[in-house]
Amino acid sequence: MIDDTDKKILTLLQRDGRLTNAEIAEAVGLSVSAAHRRVKQLEASGIIKGYGAKVERSAAGLSLLAYVFVKLESHAEEHLAAFEEQVNLMDEVVSCSAVSGGGDYILQVVARDMESYAEVALKKLVRLPGVKDSSSHFVLSTMKEAPGWPLSV
Repeated sequence: MIDDTDKKILTLLQRDGRLTNAEIAEAVGLSVSAAHRRVKQLEASGIIKGYGAKVERSAAGLSLLAYVFVKLESHAEEHLAAFEEQVNLMDEVVSCSAVSGGGDYILQVVARDMESYAEVALKKLVRLPGVKDSSSHFVLSTMKEAPGWPLSV
């Protein structure tokens, strides 16, 4: 279980993963060694999964973002496993989650443009194992993009 100090550290690191232990310590009111120890514990426990650069999607040439709802023909274990295995091989699919409601999965898919997306949709997505139906929803603009998880909830 994480305490309020851990939550503060995690919030800081989600905003800027390059903070030094000294900067973290000052922000949360700990000694540098105590801040370092807590960060190491958060890493060792798996709460911190890693560090990376936040890339501006459109500046990197990926101007199209779509959410694709997928419904499968069958929920047999082997069909689900085959679908998930193939989705994990697709670089264009940046996230895939099993969902409740009208579909079985929601995929977040990026592409350079509509032509590139059409190529992905028509040659890869609809050919995934067990896909019965899919619907694409294109992001027109983004009003909010959180720097990380809201740990104060």
